Amino acid sequence: MFGLILVIVFLSVLYLLFWPVGIEPQAWTPPKAPAYEGRFAFKNGLSRAEKLWKGKLAGPEATAIRDGYLYTGLVNGNVVRVPIDSLANNGSIDPEVFASTGGHPLGMKFDGVGNLIICDADKGLICVTPEGVVSVLSDYVDGRRYNVADDLDIAPDGKIYFSDISSKYTMAQANYAMMEDNPLGELICYDPVTKRSSVVLDNLHLANGVAVGPDGEYVLVNQTLGFCITRLWLKGPKAGQSEPFVANLPGGPDNITFNGKDTYWVALAYPRFPRLEALASQPFKKKLMMRLPHFLASVPEFFNGLNLPTFGLLVGVDMDGNITHFMDAKDNAVGMVTSVLEHDGYLYLGSLMSDYVARIPVPEPV
Repeated sequence: MFGLILVIVFLSVLYLLFWPVGIEPQAWTPPKAPAYEGRFAFKNGLSRAEKLWKGKLAGPEATAIRDGYLYTGLVNGNVVRVPIDSLANNGSIDPEVFASTGGHPLGMKFDGVGNLIICDADKGLICVTPEGVVSVLSDYVDGRRYNVADDLDIAPDGKIYFSDISSKYTMAQANYAMMEDNPLGELICYDPVTKRSSVVLDNLHLANGVAVGPDGEYVLVNQTLGFCITRLWLKGPKAGQSEPFVANLPGGPDNITFNGKDTYWVALAYPRFPRLEALASQPFKKKLMMRLPHFLASVPEFFNGLNLPTFGLLVGVDMDGNITHFMDAKDNAVGMVTSVLEHDGYLYLGSLMSDYVARIPVPEPV
């Protein structure tokens, strides 16, 4: 009997030390999470937001507005639109299907001639004409297909800058991407003249939101797992160089939009989890935890991936990278926020996890 116990113990140790797992994490050290106090104190400011077209939308991750219509993409591949002035009738007009990508539309922006350009997690970079005709602009770079084309913006010269979350993992494997936490994200540029794409910035910790700066001088890209915003200069003496724009956000940044004046609005998909972030420097422990039953894990959030406990969060950032606004819904009155778009005195909040678009008046700076 004693010999059998020794064999079981020996095999268990071998399993815990050497059993293959689906991730190969590299050690790195995230910035220390800022405390939720002072200007980042929870005040449930998003709790007063309206929930527009509730129950009529499924996962409206991002929004775009043109000619009085709000557009958004749904998890079933549909791109829908609804007149904003229907809110005067208590939102009684149902969203209409404008087009279908056949995939999963995420970030979206209108170009200068009215085409709706979309990052689709399954299809790549998509163009939808004003008549609703769908075509694929680009679905690969450097000989590989995009895994998760996520968010985009369009420069004054027509070039489209967009993010690919990971060069290794698809959206269905997002939990593994978050657990592995390697810098596999890329910022890509599509040139509509040559119809070719090229990687302009790599080594990003889950590349996400993208916003082109004034006059196309630079482009910003969010690193969700890096809790930061990186600036890549497109013009001037620093052209081709990247640098931190915001170094330590109070949450994982998702999409980012520019209001055209003085503020970048940044959706924070989830708050900071210091215990989870501490694992970034301990790749062996991550792999060990992958082999344990979930209930034995010292950090249960590790296994939740996209289902991390979350609630509505957003920040405003000025042109110098200073955080000027902070809003939250710690009471869960508004769930995960994945995009923020300013229009006519309101912020429109998209969410990959909600069945509505939220709306709130533009807040005062903190």
